[in-house]
Amino acid sequence: MELDKIENLLQLYFEGETSLEQEAQLQNYFTSDKVAAHLEEYKPLFAAFAVAREGSFNRTLELPEDKPKRYWIPIAASILLCVGLFLTFNKQSASEQDLGTYKDPEVAALKTKQALFMMGNFVNKSTGNLNKLDAFEETTNQILK
Repeated sequence: MELDKIENLLQLYFEGETSLEQEAQLQNYFTSDKVAAHLEEYKPLFAAFAVAREGSFNRTLELPEDKPKRYWIPIAASILLCVGLFLTFNKQSASEQDLGTYKDPEVAALKTKQALFMMGNFVNKSTGNLNKLDAFEETTNQILK
């Protein structure tokens, strides 16, 4: 009866489902002299656990000193990056800044009409291609019916 109980406890132990009291029963059984022959292979395992429990750590741990934190380095780098980008992209010549502006309102109106006419042509060309798609769709609908 006790051997069946030990085998069940051993099975539960390897599945990780034993309580501390059950583990103590296993420890007592395997450290005793009356271990069953087919369970002898587990005796060194529990003997090692018993030795490990008796050992203790008596050295002092030396923790490394904290390095000084330098939070200002990433902040300074980001500020330098922003200043560099501002100076690089802000160097526009006077002629580049005047692009797209007209002093005469009549010229501005004429240029606007030209731009709108050009956009209308592009739209008409693109919608012309849609007519071909409509014809294709009608043909496929006739075939599928």
